Amino acid sequence: MELEHELVTLTKKWFIDRDLEHGGRLDKQALKLSEEFGELCAGYLKQNEKLTKDSIGDCAVVIVGLALLIKDDVHAIFEESDNIRRKDAMECFKLLNANISEFQLSQDLASKEMCRHNLVRAVAYLKSISKELDYDFADCFEIAYNEIKDRKGKWIDGTFVKE
Repeated sequence: MELEHELVTLTKKWFIDRDLEHGGRLDKQALKLSEEFGELCAGYLKQNEKLTKDSIGDCAVVIVGLALLIKDDVHAIFEESDNIRRKDAMECFKLLNANISEFQLSQDLASKEMCRHNLVRAVAYLKSISKELDYDFADCFEIAYNEIKDRKGKWIDGTFVKE
């Protein structure tokens, strides 16, 4: 839990240092979450542990950016996700897919509450998938953070393009 809190703080700082607020776009980052979810599905289906763990972490990183873009308390989103009842992996994949789609739809309605609700649930389902696969969620998050922590680049039309 402590590692997760630290990773949220570090990831949040990473996005702020790269001027997410002025360079990032909610619609593009929501698509990025869909892309990472697709990689998570591929890793799971191929029973590729490395890809699956990395993708769980990548989704968590993108969720931090999305929470910042909707100007919500990132730590609260991750903490509240622990209050969602755990489900089996396949059910979580279905629900996570639905939540990502719902997030993409609700962003246009300017419904911060609905966006926030979907992010809390997305984190909860990522944690459930991790637990079902006997992975530590914070370890997955750390793998992804370590990949990006020194990454340089710039925002182009709402998408971060690495150097």
